[in-house]
Amino acid sequence: MVCLFLVNCKHQISRIGYTVDTKSSSYVNCDITIKKFEIITDSVAYKIGTIKLSDSGFSNRCSEEDAMVILKKEGCALNADFINITKETEPDKESNCYRCRADFYKFKK
Repeated sequence: MVCLFLVNCKHQISRIGYTVDTKSSSYVNCDITIKKFEIITDSVAYKIGTIKLSDSGFSNRCSEEDAMVILKKEGCALNADFINITKETEPDKESNCYRCRADFYKFKK
């Protein structure tokens, strides 16, 4: 009950190495590629930030689909070229949330 009034009941977001303004017009769901467990070499792209999506403890809107929307909005706000999920945990008996860690990349020119 408290969750409904105090928080959005979504993933807990931890940003590492970057910040974004979630109220900015660039914080939208755009067409950005999401990869999983790719090995990215320094000659191809460089990392511009990392995000961790976890269970806030009061989460009820934290499916994999919800997480992908967050990843895309964060990536678009950073003007990233692609997102690489480096760790994921499916819902289980400990949490009903999809949890993941992902890196945002820009291609080298």
